[in-house]
Amino acid sequence: RIEELRDIHRLESKSQSDQIDKLRHQVEEAEALLKASHASAAALEQEAAKQKAEMERLEGEVEKARSVAKEEEEKRVKAITLLKTVRQKLVKAEKDRDDNSKEMQSMKEKEKEEREKDKAEKLALQSEIQKVNAEREAAIVGLRSQFDKEIAALKDKYEKEFTMFKSQYELEAIAAKASYTKELDNKNSRICDLEASVKRLAGEKDDLFDQLQVRQAEVESSQSHLESLEGQCTELQYQLREANDRVALLTEELAESQREQSTKVHSPGPSPEEVTRLLSATEVKYESRVSDLRRQLQIVEKERDESETQWSKRLSEKVKELEVLKGTLTTSARSREQESESVNSLKTEIQELKNEIHKHQKRIADLQHQATKVTETEEMIMAQLSDANLKASVLQQHLEESKGRESQLRMANKTLREELRKVQSSAALLERQRNPGVGYWAARQESSSEPRSPRSSIDSGSRPTSPSVDKNDEEINIEYLRNIILQFLEHKEMRPHLVRILSTILRFTPQETRRLVAKV
Repeated sequence: RIEELRDIHRLESKSQSDQIDKLRHQVEEAEALLKASHASAAALEQEAAKQKAEMERLEGEVEKARSVAKEEEEKRVKAITLLKTVRQKLVKAEKDRDDNSKEMQSMKEKEKEEREKDKAEKLALQSEIQKVNAEREAAIVGLRSQFDKEIAALKDKYEKEFTMFKSQYELEAIAAKASYTKELDNKNSRICDLEASVKRLAGEKDDLFDQLQVRQAEVESSQSHLESLEGQCTELQYQLREANDRVALLTEELAESQREQSTKVHSPGPSPEEVTRLLSATEVKYESRVSDLRRQLQIVEKERDESETQWSKRLSEKVKELEVLKGTLTTSARSREQESESVNSLKTEIQELKNEIHKHQKRIADLQHQATKVTETEEMIMAQLSDANLKASVLQQHLEESKGRESQLRMANKTLREELRKVQSSAALLERQRNPGVGYWAARQESSSEPRSPRSSIDSGSRPTSPSVDKNDEEINIEYLRNIILQFLEHKEMRPHLVRILSTILRFTPQETRRLVAKV
């Protein structure tokens, strides 16, 4: 939308610049026409000055002719020829003057027509310039109001969107931060609990390991005791075997003794009472020993059975305790694995939350960058508006300068008209204040001037009777001379033109006028 507005503004500025160039071209053409009219007026003034110079030259020639006529009055012979020539010259001069006056009147009429045309063209150009200015001002005002409205709408829109996004992202950031802090606190508390449980399980593990080592030491001691008991049992068995061997030996000895006794019965020997007594004594002795040995065997067997039962019970208890310890170790390992998995999951969640926070920060930075871009576009639009305002002010200044130039040209034209009018009035005054001739030339001049200008004859006839008219003319002439001198002193660029006017008023000679023009 902004680019379209820029294109529209560029096209409108281009069309306005084209219109302004056209108006400038028209103003330049009008200025060229004015310059041409001024140049024609200056040429006419130069021609009038030339005619005045010719008139002065003719007047000088007339004066010379008068002097010659005076001399010829003394010399009558030459007077007639000179009179004819002078009369012919005067007739020619009068004809030339009449022709010049007619040409001056025609030139004045042409100048009036050209001035009227210039005035009409100026009025048309002024009306066109005013119309174009009004259209341009209306277009500029419309564009300015449109740009102001669009800029205000865009600014409000972007401000609303920015505030909405800002509030939304602030709320999201606050909610995310609160949830993150809550989850982080929960995870930290859970981590602390898990660390405490890990420490507790590690302590229990150490205690169980110590108990296991103690039980293993007890099992080893019981195994060593069992081995010692087994050794004792083997020794007792060996002793029992020895006792059995001894019993067998004793039975063999008893059998041998009985056999010997039987042999002794057949042979003479001791009495049977002694033999029975000895046999009973030996039997009692050996029976007591056998009973002792049997008793000892029974005791040893009982002790062995008791020790076996005790050690079997202890072994079963130790095995159960070992199985329990193994189960606790496996459960502790599983719990540690679960805790490590939970810690890893918490770390991954923390990393994900950090990534989300980083994404939110990036999004906030992007929004800030977009806000800066919006402000830059607003500044660019304001700069373009300021450029358009500057261009409009420059165009306004150009128009004011053209108006000032036009007013200056009008003032210069007005001053030139006034100066021409004053020059004409001064020329008329000089014509009226010219002294009449003497004698024949005065009569001839009066006779020649009567048919041409009866009004001048009437004025000349009535001039001596009206001294107030001469005083008024002198006052007008002095006032005009004062104005000319003031303009000569104030305006340096108008001095060459004013020198000629002063030369006509003060009746300078052509040499004096040329010298003054060369000095100026």
